[in-house]
Amino acid sequence: MLREVMDVLEFLDDNRNGAEPFAELLPDGPQSIEITPFESELGKTDFIKILFPGSSGKSHGGNAPTVGIIGSNGGLRLPGVYPGLASDADGCIVGLSAALRLARIRTRNQQLAGDVLISTHICQQAHPAPHDPFPFVMSPLPSSEKHPRLVDARMDAILTPETCKGNKMISHLGFAVTPPVREGFIMRPHASILHTMEMVTGKEPAVFPITMQDVTPYELGVHHICGMVLPSIFTDAPVVGVPLVTEIQTHPSATGTQQIMVLESAARFCIEVAAGFGNGDCEFYYQDDFDGMLENFGAMRGWQQKKNG
Repeated sequence: MLREVMDVLEFLDDNRNGAEPFAELLPDGPQSIEITPFESELGKTDFIKILFPGSSGKSHGGNAPTVGIIGSNGGLRLPGVYPGLASDADGCIVGLSAALRLARIRTRNQQLAGDVLISTHICQQAHPAPHDPFPFVMSPLPSSEKHPRLVDARMDAILTPETCKGNKMISHLGFAVTPPVREGFIMRPHASILHTMEMVTGKEPAVFPITMQDVTPYELGVHHICGMVLPSIFTDAPVVGVPLVTEIQTHPSATGTQQIMVLESAARFCIEVAAGFGNGDCEFYYQDDFDGMLENFGAMRGWQQKKNG
């Protein structure tokens, strides 16, 4: 996976590169690719979705569940005197690295049981937005329009790697996981996903705290730590954020902040979870927990619709 991360970093470092050149970077294989450019007065970005069929995946008539990996980010860089990749680029880097890895192992006749659908956007010129304690790096379209483009109905469960370094909620160099979010409910992480994190890192698992504020659209003006669980607004599938974190607060637009081994382990974690989920060995949440919340408190879908509207 380290080679893939380094190749993606080299690729994205050229600000002329977007989704089409990345698609050409992938070796030939059975993957299908969808590219949707977007442009507004705030800039432009390329949305890209890459579906990797599994040996028992639904795209080929199988019944293994599909994992979505959404490389969440506002943008790769801001205009100015520092031309390098911003800290905010991490989610895109992880998503594209996982895609490159899956494409390469397929040429060696290796594939996962379930389909894997990787979705991200490549925004080479973002813009800053006010936020405490550091400005957010924002894409040229609001989250209410961006996340529906990233989410896909084929995703049975979603991992969302994203930079989350500008806070004091966690003091840890590496990556973490959030509690799973499904249909408005924030639940406890499943032991199997924490075990996967332990196997990948060789360390105790780190769980990032989130609140109800983090599952509201940015446009409502409620304070967010970051947006890694915002896809939950637009899907009934469980969503687990994979925040890339640091021991100290790091400005989202700061350059020179990419920790290569953290990117590598986060991308490797996403693939391992996808492998386990397709095999039935890894779960995102406890179904009994979700059923109990529904029975006792009722569905939260009306709350989701309120957030959307």
